[in-house]
Amino acid sequence: MSRPSPSAPNIPRLIEQLNSANAFTVAAAVQPAALAAAGSDRDALRLARGGAVPAFARFLQCPIEDVAHNAAAALASMARVAPDLVAEAAGSALVAALTSGGGGEVAVNAAAVIGELAQRKPSSVAAEPGALQALASALRSTNDGTVDNAAAAISWCAAASPSLARLVASTPGALAGLCAAVTSDRDPRVISTAMCALMQIADTGGGDAAVRIVSTPGAEGALTRILLSGNFSLARAAADVLGDASEAGPEHARAAATPAALAALASAAGSEGLVVNCTRALDVIAGASAQLALRVADAPGVDVALLAALTDCDAFAGASAAGILSHIADADAERVARLVSAAPAVLLAISALLQSKETVAVMASVPLLAELARHDNTLVAGLLDLPGAPLQALADALRSADDLLAIGAGRVLSALVGGSAEQAQRVLSAPGVLQAVIAAASHADQHVVASALGIVRGATQFDTGYASRLACAPGALQPLLRALGSPEDRAFANAAHIVALACRADAGLARRVAAVPGALRALAARLSLGEGDAASAAATALFYVAADRNGPRPELLRRLAAEEGVLPALAAAVQRGGDAAVGSLCLLSSFAWVGEEQLVRLWSGAEGVLPALVSVVRTSANDGNVLYAADALEQIAATSPQDLGRSVLDAGAAEAVVQAMARGSDQVVSGLLQALLAVDAAKVAAVLAAALPPPFTAATIRARTALASAPLSLGSVAVEALAHAAEAAATLRARAAPLEALASAGAAEADAARPRACAGCGLQGESAGAGRLRPCAGCSGKGPAGCVLYCGADCQRAHWRAHKAYCKRAAAAAAAAERSSPGGGAA
Repeated sequence: MSRPSPSAPNIPRLIEQLNSANAFTVAAAVQPAALAAAGSDRDALRLARGGAVPAFARFLQCPIEDVAHNAAAALASMARVAPDLVAEAAGSALVAALTSGGGGEVAVNAAAVIGELAQRKPSSVAAEPGALQALASALRSTNDGTVDNAAAAISWCAAASPSLARLVASTPGALAGLCAAVTSDRDPRVISTAMCALMQIADTGGGDAAVRIVSTPGAEGALTRILLSGNFSLARAAADVLGDASEAGPEHARAAATPAALAALASAAGSEGLVVNCTRALDVIAGASAQLALRVADAPGVDVALLAALTDCDAFAGASAAGILSHIADADAERVARLVSAAPAVLLAISALLQSKETVAVMASVPLLAELARHDNTLVAGLLDLPGAPLQALADALRSADDLLAIGAGRVLSALVGGSAEQAQRVLSAPGVLQAVIAAASHADQHVVASALGIVRGATQFDTGYASRLACAPGALQPLLRALGSPEDRAFANAAHIVALACRADAGLARRVAAVPGALRALAARLSLGEGDAASAAATALFYVAADRNGPRPELLRRLAAEEGVLPALAAAVQRGGDAAVGSLCLLSSFAWVGEEQLVRLWSGAEGVLPALVSVVRTSANDGNVLYAADALEQIAATSPQDLGRSVLDAGAAEAVVQAMARGSDQVVSGLLQALLAVDAAKVAAVLAAALPPPFTAATIRARTALASAPLSLGSVAVEALAHAAEAAATLRARAAPLEALASAGAAEADAARPRACAGCGLQGESAGAGRLRPCAGCSGKGPAGCVLYCGADCQRAHWRAHKAYCKRAAAAAAAAERSSPGGGAA
C-alpha cells in the first residue's frame, strides 16, 4: 500500500479534529493525520496515544475510497509503533472490514493493517475473535492484493511460535486457501507469498502442522509446485513437510506418497542444495511400509536420484539414499541386488559411507550391507578389495553400543567369512576384527553376542583352528563361557560350537572350561531343554570337553559325572533322539571305557542312563548307535556282574537284544548278549525262548542260534522244548489277559455297586461315628472284589480272620502278574 506524502503536521490539532463530533471535520482530518503518521514514527505514536485510533477505525469502511484508504494507511503506520493500542481499539473493526470488504480496497487495506499487527504483535491477532478465520477466508478473494496481504499476515502469525503456527493450521480454510493460492495462476508475487506462508506454518508448527498440510485438499499440487519452483529455501521446506508428515505414521506417509509428490522429490533431489531434504523425505516414506517402499522404488527418476545421492559428497544425502535402498531391499531384495550388480559404483559409495566420520552415514550403510548379504553374500564380497579400511569400519560398528548397528555389522562379517576359506582368513586377520568379536561377546544384547560369535563359527567350516584362536585370545574365554548362559538360542549355540572345537583341539583349554563354575551345568541345562541347534551344540561341547579323537579324558569324565544334572541331561537327550542324541550317546558310552568301577557305578546309576542305553539297543535303526549303547551296557555288566549286571538285565537289556537281533543287528549286540548270559543265563534263555513261537521271523532264527551257541549250547531237542514251552506260555498269556481284564473290570464294578462301608463294623462313610474309610494295604483293590475298606485299625484286626485268605491270594496274584510282565524279572 502506498503512503500519503508527509507534511508538517499539527498533531494536537489533528487529534482534536479526529475526536470531533462533526463527521465532516473528522473526515477532513483523516488525510493529514495519515500523512503525519506515515512521515514520522514519533507523530504516529503521538496520534495513537492521543486517541486517534478509533476515529481511523470508523473510516475503514467509508464509502469515499480515498478516506478509507487514508484511514487504513494511518492505522498501518500506528501499528508499527503502537500495535497494542491499534489492536485494542481497532481489532474488531479491522476484522469486520476484512470480512465484509469482498474483493475491494477495503479488504486489501484491512488485511494490510492486520499484517502489520501480525508482524509486531502476532498474539494480538490470534486473540482477536474471528481474525484468523477472516484471514483464511480472505485467501479465497478474487483480489490479488487481499490474498497477498492475508497470506503475509498468516505467515507472520505462524512464525511467532509453534503453538500459534498450529493454531493457524487448525483454522478452517487456512491451509486449503494457501494451497489454492499456490496452485493458482495469480500474480507470481501472490503465489510466492502463499508458498512462504504455507512453509512457515510447517517449519514452525512441526510434525502436527505437516500432517495437517499433507491431509489438506490441494496439498499435493501445492507441495509439488513448491518442490519444482526453483526456490531452494521453499523447496527444502516442502520436502521437509512430506518427510515430517510421513514420520507421524504410515497413514500420513501414504497421504504424502502420491505419484506426483514422489516424482517431484526425485526430480528435485537432482538439484544442488535439495538432495539432503528430498532423499530424507523419500527415506521416511519408504520406511513406513513395504508397500510404500515399492511405491518409492517405482517412482520416475528415483534410481537416478539414489545413485547421485550415494555418490554425493554429502554424507547425510548418502545416508538417506542408503536408507531408501535398505527399505526397498526389505520389500524386494532382488531389485536392489540388480542395481548393485549393474552399478559397481554403488558398493564403492556404500563403503565410503561405512568409513565416514558421520555416524548417520555409518548407521545407514551397515543395515543396507546386511540386507544385501542376507540376500546374496556375493554382493558384499567386493568390500574386501575396495580402498580404505572397510573391515576395520565393520569391526568398529561391531563394537558399537547401538545393538542394531552391531548386529548388522556382525551379519556382514559373517557373510564375508562364509564366502570362502580365503575370505575367512582375510576377515579374521584384519586388524581389530577378532578384538571386536571379543568385545561384542560381552554386549548386553544377546542378539549382538549371537551375531559376533557367528562370525567365528562361520569361519570354522573352513578351519576349526579359528575356534581355538578365539577361545585362547586374551579376555575371550570369560565372555565366551558367559554366552553359554544366554537365553538366546543362537548366542548359546554359537558359543557352544566354538567351545566344542576349541576343547577338542586343546585338552588344557578343556580343563579350564570344566573348572569354570557353572559352565558344564549351563551346557547340561540347555541340552535338557529339547532338540535343535542349541541342544546339539551343547551335547557336542560336553563330549569334546571330556574326550577327543584319541579317546576319553578320564579326569574330565569324572568331573562331568560329579556335576549335578549332566548325566540325566545326557540320558534324556538320548531318549528323545535327534541330532543331540548322537553326541550324548557317544559321551555316555565314553564313561564305560575308563575302566574305573567307581566311575562306572556313578554314571550307570544316574537317573535315566540305563533306560536310555537300553532304548537305543531296542529301537535304533543305526547300527553305529546300537554298537555304542551295547558296548556301554556290556562294560557295565562286565564291571560287576552280580549287581551292575543285574541292573542292566532288570532294565530290559535282554529283551532289547532280541529286538535288535530281529532287525539284523545280532553281530552288533553279540558282546552284550554274552555279558548278559554271564549275569543270569537262565533268565536270558527265557527271554530268547520267548522269540521262538510263531510267527517265525528273523528274530526266531537268531534266537535259536543264540540258544544253540556257547555258553548255553543247547541241543536241538532242548531248543524245541523251550519253543513249545514258550508257545504254551504265550497261549496262557493270551487266555489270561482277558481274564485279568475281566477281574479288573469286576473289581471296578464291585466298587461302584457296593456301598462305601467298613467291612468290619458295617458303618458307612456318611454315618455318624464312622471314621475315614481306608482300603486294605495288602490287597489294595487288586482282586476281583475291589477295594475292601475299613474305618480304623480295630475294625481291620477284628475282620482279619475273615479277610485273610482273600487278601493273601489277591496280593500273590498281583505280584505274579507283575513278575510275568515283559521286563518284570521272571526267570
